[in-house]
Amino acid sequence: MNASIAFVPSYRESQLTGWHSVGAWAISFSYLLFCISDTLLSLEMDGSQLVKLGAFVLLAVAILLRPRFHKLIALIVPFMLALYIAMWRAFNVNAGGEEFLRFLAPMAITVAIFAYRSKLAPVLFMFFAVVLSNDLFQCYFYLAYGLKLPLFLPVKFDSGLYLRAQGWIGFFSEFSFINFCAFLVCRHYRPTRRSQRAAWIFLTFALLGVSFKIFATIAMYFIVARKLTVRSFIAALSAIGLVLFALMAGLLDSLIKIAMTKISFYVVAGNSARAESYRVMFQSLMKGNIFGEGLGSFGGPASVKYHSPLYSIYHFNWYGLGNTLTTTDTFYPHLFVELGVLGAILWLAFMLLYGQVSKRRRVWLFLVGAFCFDNIFSMSFVSASYVFSALMLMYLFSDNGSLISRPPSAAGKRAGAMR
Repeated sequence: MNASIAFVPSYRESQLTGWHSVGAWAISFSYLLFCISDTLLSLEMDGSQLVKLGAFVLLAVAILLRPRFHKLIALIVPFMLALYIAMWRAFNVNAGGEEFLRFLAPMAITVAIFAYRSKLAPVLFMFFAVVLSNDLFQCYFYLAYGLKLPLFLPVKFDSGLYLRAQGWIGFFSEFSFINFCAFLVCRHYRPTRRSQRAAWIFLTFALLGVSFKIFATIAMYFIVARKLTVRSFIAALSAIGLVLFALMAGLLDSLIKIAMTKISFYVVAGNSARAESYRVMFQSLMKGNIFGEGLGSFGGPASVKYHSPLYSIYHFNWYGLGNTLTTTDTFYPHLFVELGVLGAILWLAFMLLYGQVSKRRRVWLFLVGAFCFDNIFSMSFVSASYVFSALMLMYLFSDNGSLISRPPSAAGKRAGAMR
C-alpha cells in the first residue's frame, strides 16, 4: 500500500520512521480507540465515552514521551482566554464543560501528531488497518443483508432506496471520508504501482457511502488534478456515455430525485435545521458577537441535552425534528456562535496551521479545502476519529523534505501531477 509499510523495516529505518517508537504506537492505538468509540456510539451502547477517554490518555502519554511543540503553540494563550470568556458566559456549567473538552480534543490530536510527524509509520499502518477492516466488513454486510445473516449494525438507506456503506465504524459519511483519504495516500504519498491500483479500490468504497459531499469532493479532485492523459480522457468519455445511457433509460431517476431534494432542502429552500443554523450564525455575528454567546449554547450535543435558551431567543425552527436530532449537524455555526469571531478564528488557525511546514502543495490545499467543505454539512471537526484522519494526511502532505519523497516509477510520476 505504502512503500514504508510494505515490508519489515530494518532497525535503522525503524528508528527513522517510528516503528520502534512507543509514542507513535500510542497515537496509532488512540486512533483505533476513537473508531471503536464511534461504533459504540452508533449502536447506542454504554462505554463510548470511556473508550474515548482511554484514547486521550494514550495521546497524553505520547506527548509526555516526546514533548515537541510547534511555534504556533503560542496561540494557546489567547485561545484559552477566549475559551474562558465563552465558558464564563455559558448558560449551564455542565453544558459549557462538555463543549470545553470537545473544542480542546482536536487540538490535543494535532499536538500529539506533530511531535511524531517524522515517525508516522505506525499511525499510517493503523489507519490502513482500520480502513481495510471496514471495507471487508462492508463486503460481509452486503452479503449478510442478501442472505439474511447477522448484520451486527443497523441497516441505513438513503431515502429508503440505496443501502449506504458504513463499515463497522457505523457512520456512512466517515466511512466514505476515510476511504477517500486512503485513496489520496495511495496516489500521492510515495506512490508505487501497487498503491496506484489499490487507490481505485478505496475510491470505489468511498462512493458506496452514497454521500453527496464525497461525490462533490471526488469530482473536484479530478478537476484540480488535471488528469489529461489519453487513458483518462477515454475513461471520462466512457463514463459520460454510461451516465447519458442511464439517464435516457430512466435508471438514475431515483438518484436525481434524491439529489435535487437534498439541494433544495439544504441550500435553496432553507427549510432544514442546517439552513436554520446558518441563519442564526449570521444574525449572531451581525449583533457583534466577538467573544461568543457561551459554550454549550448552540449547535452541539450539549446545547440540545441541556435545553439551551438560545434556540428560543433566535426562534430556531427544527422543522419537526427537535425530538430526533442531537445537533444541528453544522460545525461553523456551532463554532462562531459559541466562541464568537475571535475564538473561532483562533481555533481554526490553530487547527489548520499548527505544525504545517509547507502549505503550498496542491494536494495539501485540496485536502484542507475538502475537509473544510465537509464541515459545512457536518460536525467532523469535533469528531475525534474523523478529524484524526484529516490531520494525519495534512502532516503527510505538508512537505518538509523528509516525509514526502519523489516517486521512483513512471506510475509515481503520473501521481505527482497534483503536487
